[in-house]
Amino acid sequence: MKTNQNRFINNEGIGFITALIYSLPSIPITSAQFIIYILIPPIFSVMPTVGIALTGLAIMLSRVIDMISDPLMGTFLDRLVSKLGWKIWLVLGFPLIATGIYILLNPISGFEVASLFFGLMTVTLGWTFFSIPWWSIGIYISGDSTRNRFKVVSVRELLTIPGIVFGLLIAYFSEISSEIYLLVSLLLLTPILIKKIPIPKPNLKESNSFLLSIRNLFKTDKNFRNVCLAYFFIGLSNGITSILFILFVENIIGLPPLNFLITYFGSAFLGLPIIYSLGLKFSKQKVWVFFIILACITFSPVYFLSNGDTYQFMIVCILSGFCLGADLILPASIQANIIFNAQETKNTVLSGKIYSVWSLIQKLSLALSAGVCLPAIGYFGFNPSEGQYLLTPLSFAYGIMPIILRLPAIFFASNLKNN
Repeated sequence: MKTNQNRFINNEGIGFITALIYSLPSIPITSAQFIIYILIPPIFSVMPTVGIALTGLAIMLSRVIDMISDPLMGTFLDRLVSKLGWKIWLVLGFPLIATGIYILLNPISGFEVASLFFGLMTVTLGWTFFSIPWWSIGIYISGDSTRNRFKVVSVRELLTIPGIVFGLLIAYFSEISSEIYLLVSLLLLTPILIKKIPIPKPNLKESNSFLLSIRNLFKTDKNFRNVCLAYFFIGLSNGITSILFILFVENIIGLPPLNFLITYFGSAFLGLPIIYSLGLKFSKQKVWVFFIILACITFSPVYFLSNGDTYQFMIVCILSGFCLGADLILPASIQANIIFNAQETKNTVLSGKIYSVWSLIQKLSLALSAGVCLPAIGYFGFNPSEGQYLLTPLSFAYGIMPIILRLPAIFFASNLKNN
């Protein structure tokens, strides 16, 4: 089917500067995710008024409620983007995220559980407002070029690593966290708002309802179904390792986690250009499957690690960080191609709906990771808030479960066809 040239900003090669300007908001978005996924669980799980089980349940409940907003936002965006554009949603997102971060890093004494829940809800609502239109913009600035879409996704994910550093900075200055976050976020968002990248208005007809559109895609597009299922299980695996990372390092390796965090994300940062090159040269699906398998092999000795196994765990951080780069850019690039192809085939606006499913998968995987994993290890004897430090449940959850959850991901990713 011939592409309608009016739909897209650019049908030629997209420049690095354009991709960079679009990707700058990845820094504050990732910093918020880092705070939620890695810093918040160990902070609240050791509070006597909260504990590890309530921390997990609060994260899960906030995600379940928040998942309702994703389909609504996706449908709303697809219907109104040609009238209102994208920018209003981008501007609404960051103030909500900034407010939620402040609540989480400065919980109200005596209301720690409420602070955790409402802080999470505010942050994730801000994510919904911002991320779905932002991801959709990435589709349209890339034109009809698969290479452009891969470049945009890769640069966007490359900037997640500076986002980790920014997240650590925000956590350190917790009392003024919202001010710092909002200021930096708006500065990095400004290039898009002043039309350094024109905001497209797709000349496509409106699609059906959310449920009908997604159901039809699941039935008719095997790639969409397989990438969503693979991404879900990868999200579960990465969610568990993220939530338990600090607890594992402090209680089993017996050292502060900062050096391991730097090594892990530094390896991901250095590995992204290599994975990008591999994705250009070979099938993205095959490259992704390779790194999923490599991650399983890398994690196989983790269950057996104990106090003082510093160098062994550092090697795990290096290799698993490298694999994280593949999880960041390859499924997102595959999904971007699926969205483009679906919109071309059906001549309808689907980016908001499909990306709302993508966001829903992220939140569902984190909800299950936190809501099942944290209460489970607490039930089986690891609950720092009550002075229970049985390490076997923690070792099993961190070292074995991520491998098990990646096995179905290998199956579904292997069934992807080159798109």
